[in-house]
Amino acid sequence: MNRALLLNSDFSPLRFISDHDAITLFYKGKIEVITGVNGEPSEWDEVFNSPSTSIRVPATVRLLKRVNKKWKPPRFRKKVLFNRDSWKCQFCGVKLCSSTITIDHVMPSSRGGELSWSNCVSACKSCNKKKANRTPEEAGMRLLQRPVTPNSLHFWDAMRSSVWHEDWEIYLKTGE
Repeated sequence: MNRALLLNSDFSPLRFISDHDAITLFYKGKIEVITGVNGEPSEWDEVFNSPSTSIRVPATVRLLKRVNKKWKPPRFRKKVLFNRDSWKCQFCGVKLCSSTITIDHVMPSSRGGELSWSNCVSACKSCNKKKANRTPEEAGMRLLQRPVTPNSLHFWDAMRSSVWHEDWEIYLKTGE
């Protein structure tokens, strides 16, 4: 099943929706399929067939009316942390997989560091072991980027999925 990137009316990314939801919203007149990087509508190659019509499945859609999304800090999840960090060690930059990735507390938990978005980063096992029970400064290590609260798009595993549409690139910064 393909997904569609749902943009607010100002073209800011909101979230991914199912292809079925995208087609439903399109027929209800709530969204439009935007023009992609090649000047054509941003669509997948698949066609959705119903008894009365056929439509290409949208890949990138925009709401016609702006929604005010109330921001709530998301609860901590490992997979989201790894997506936020693009599945890379935040000390040495090596690409990681589920068997090699660990969570490192910037301020060690034994010294009062919390399990939070601003205190945790993805790390390879060797960097995590090297840093041990110290801060990065004490261990002589530098973080590649400052840990931040992830956005809603990190909750869908787009970076690790083989399903990626070229038109999403201008709206989503993957860090790749």
